[in-house]
Amino acid sequence: MLRGKILNRTKNIKTDLFEREQNIRCNLLTVPNDLDELEELAMVLFYKKDCEGALELWDKLYKSGKKNEISIGFLGYLNYELGNYSDSIKFFNKFLDESPQDSFVHFLLGNAYSRIGKIIEAINSYDFSIFLGLDMYKTHLDFAKEYEALGRYSKALVEYIAAFEIDPRDKKIKKKILELKENIDKNKNN
Repeated sequence: MLRGKILNRTKNIKTDLFEREQNIRCNLLTVPNDLDELEELAMVLFYKKDCEGALELWDKLYKSGKKNEISIGFLGYLNYELGNYSDSIKFFNKFLDESPQDSFVHFLLGNAYSRIGKIIEAINSYDFSIFLGLDMYKTHLDFAKEYEALGRYSKALVEYIAAFEIDPRDKKIKKKILELKENIDKNKNN
């Protein structure tokens, strides 16, 4: 469920998020602590690529008592996206306390551990995700495509490279990596 909400961000970008945000904010003027409206606004901000605003709302929801899997998972993921890896690890572990079979969150936890240099913990998390049936190759590709659609080419490149390291036979990915590198270099020089 968390995976779907995170990786379907580009599908939601096609809707009129500005209008949705304005409607929710108007509703919140009359009932400012409506947790369902706040959660919807948090999702809209996430879809609009406002990770900081979304994190602020998910944190408010969490502190208001909405300590369900989705809020805990998003606190982990948004902290991860913003480079707050220690906080993301804390929330991913809380999530896994409730849902230890979630291979996708084990994968994200492995990524967070690897970013702070805790390689043994990262490997253990990756092993759990694989054991639980996660296709790491496909997950890296899903993230790469998501980041690319969002215009986050450097992050897309990292994910394509990770997928290519898993299966270097895929010539399309190698071509995509070269295109992204060229595009990123070209835009640096402009």
